Amino acid sequence: MPVLKLVAAAAFAALLCGTIQPSTAFAAAPKPVADFTLQPVNGTEPFTLSKAADKPVALHFLLKTECPICIRLTTEFTRRAPELKGVTQVFIKPDDPETTKKWLASAGEGAPVIYTDPNAALAKTLGIKDGYQFHGEVVHYPAFILINAKGEEVFRHVGKSNTDRISFMKAQAELAKVTAPARNIREYNLPKSLVAVDGFDLVTYHSEARPLPGKKDITTVYDGVTYQFTTEANRTAFLATPEKYLPTFGGWCATAMVDGSKVSVDPKNYKVTNGRLFLFYNGILGNAKDGWDDGEDEKIMKADAAWKSISAE
Repeated sequence: MPVLKLVAAAAFAALLCGTIQPSTAFAAAPKPVADFTLQPVNGTEPFTLSKAADKPVALHFLLKTECPICIRLTTEFTRRAPELKGVTQVFIKPDDPETTKKWLASAGEGAPVIYTDPNAALAKTLGIKDGYQFHGEVVHYPAFILINAKGEEVFRHVGKSNTDRISFMKAQAELAKVTAPARNIREYNLPKSLVAVDGFDLVTYHSEARPLPGKKDITTVYDGVTYQFTTEANRTAFLATPEKYLPTFGGWCATAMVDGSKVSVDPKNYKVTNGRLFLFYNGILGNAKDGWDDGEDEKIMKADAAWKSISAE
C-alpha cells in the first residue's frame, strides 16, 4: 500500500478507535508557603526553603517516637532518589535531636539527613492535622507536602493513620507535574494513564530478541511519562541514559511521520537503526514497516523534520 494512502487510512482508523490521544493538561492550585528553616539531626547544613531556589521541594512529615513504617518510607525514597529528578527531599521528625538520633540508629547505613521540627511547629504552621493517638502520645498525622520551585504548595497528602502514606509512584507522579519536562508530551502517543508503549520495557528493544512487557511494580516517571520494566536492572539502565531508549517521534508511527501524520503503532512492530527505536502501525490496513528500508535515511530525515515541527523539540 502506498505510504500516503496507508497514512491517511491508518490515521482515520486510529481516530475512530480513539488511539490518537487528546492533549493532557495538568491542573494545580498553588499556595504560597512562608519561608522556614529546619536544623539537621545527622547533617551539617540547615535547610531553608528560600535557599532551595529553582527546585521543587518534597516535605516528608514523619511520626513522632519509634516508627518502623517511617524507616521503610525514608529508605525507599532515598534509594530511589535518582528517579525524582531535580527534587529536594526533606525528611522531618518532631522529636528532640537525641530521640531522633536513637531512631536513626535503627535505620542503618544510607539513612537520609533528618531534620527536626521542635514541638511540630512547622507541621502546625502548614496546617497538618493533629490529634493522632500513636504509641501513647497525641501527634500530628503523617504527611507529604509538595512545594514547587516558586515556593508554592501544589499538593499534599495527609494520612489518616500510620499506614496511610503516599506511595512512591503517587509521589513521583505528582513531582513530575512540577518539574519542567524536556519534551512536549502533549504531542506524544500516550494513553490517559501516560504509560508509554503499552507498558513494554524500552530496554528490551535493544537487549532482547523481541520487546518484553514491563511489570506494573517496576516503573519510573521520566518527563511526565511512566515507563515499565521487566527488571530493576533495566530500570537502572534506563535512568542512566534515558535518551538512548526513548522511541522516536513521540512513539508515533515512523512511516506516517514522514508525512507529518500522528498514527498509532503496534509496539511489537519495530526497528532499531543506529541505536534509534522506530515503531510502526500494523493492522487491518497493512503494515507500515513494509518498504521502510527503501530509502530509510531520507525517510528518517523527513520524519525528523516533521516531528520537530509538531513537537517544537
